[in-house]
Amino acid sequence: MPLKDGDFVLVEYKVSVKETGEMVDTTDPEEAKKTGVFDERERYGPRLVVVGEGRLIPGLEKAIKELDEGQERELEIPPKEGFGERDPSKIRILPRNQFIRSGVVPEPGKVVEIDGQIATIRSVSGGRVVVDFNHPLAGKTLKGWVKVVKVLNSVEERVKHLILRRLPPAFTEGDIEVQYEGDSKKVIVAMNEKALLYADMQLAKRIVANEVRKYLHEQVKEIQFTETIRLAKEGEAEKAEEQSGEQSQQASQEG
Repeated sequence: MPLKDGDFVLVEYKVSVKETGEMVDTTDPEEAKKTGVFDERERYGPRLVVVGEGRLIPGLEKAIKELDEGQERELEIPPKEGFGERDPSKIRILPRNQFIRSGVVPEPGKVVEIDGQIATIRSVSGGRVVVDFNHPLAGKTLKGWVKVVKVLNSVEERVKHLILRRLPPAFTEGDIEVQYEGDSKKVIVAMNEKALLYADMQLAKRIVANEVRKYLHEQVKEIQFTETIRLAKEGEAEKAEEQSGEQSQQASQEG
């Protein structure tokens, strides 16, 4: 049965430029490393998509909506369903002094921010700089592959993956436990000590709470976050410290 707006799914995908084969985005970490697009801040593996949310390019999201769990598809994505058509009106000529005053040396290919917008410098000639406010992939036809790995139906799964996508990749599903009390429509989120070490945890919690309010308002009326520190039993801390010291000494000797 095709998916609808508001459905939660885990998907794998990859998108490349049809003409050159240049990788644009992928959920596969090995593919990302091989093609030079790997980002250590990114969470790889099956990725949460809330259908209709608009976090993916339209062509890819359109394909996802037409699939069932376990299905996959290869597709060609035209510019209008990718990063848009090129718009000549978005190419402007600016004085070179404008960049110099801002401490920027204008060079072809350099990405700059102008009046809050991202642009690419196309050419520099004398005192004139041609800047392009089109997306770098505007006008490009893309090749895509997408698979719906799993449809998330339970409140617990949905909340857990909303949280994970707001946390660094060091956090795993095992670091978070989610309980749902249906009668009171309350969600209890328990996280381990990693949560205490993450500087932006409070911001992440606020964002997740807003997303739960937006997407799960009929099922959830309250969300509670707790952090748990597991205490070592007597003697375990000393043993762990000794093992750590032995490992460090061994590594030093091997070095």
